[in-house]
Amino acid sequence: MQILFIVVVALCSGTGAQPFNANDVLGRLFKLYAGDDNLFQQSEFSRFWLHFDLDFDGQVSKQEFDSGWKQEGLPGSQNAPTFFTELDRVRDEVLNSQDFPHIFRLFDENGDGSISVLEMLYNGSAYFGDVD
Repeated sequence: MQILFIVVVALCSGTGAQPFNANDVLGRLFKLYAGDDNLFQQSEFSRFWLHFDLDFDGQVSKQEFDSGWKQEGLPGSQNAPTFFTELDRVRDEVLNSQDFPHIFRLFDENGDGSISVLEMLYNGSAYFGDVD
């Protein structure tokens, strides 16, 4: 919850500060994959999830996801197996190009074809819980 609070305060303060602290894991990953426009397009969002693909076969297994989630230090790592199950929209026990469009639509709150920092935080918090 602390990270979400810090980000919201930075965005609302009008100081022009970047939405994420460079030391923040979520911020680093968002900036790495979102690109210069600070928005996730479908292809960037897919690449974000594929960074968990350790054997580079184009899909993320449950084991790869669990391991990667913990290794990245992302919030709620003890719940990574549940997160994987929620994200596996096709129910084939891998995350891949069949799942990514569904997941993208879940995070694209306003349906404009891109995911903003706020949409990522809002929906990330809803799916993955507090980020204490």
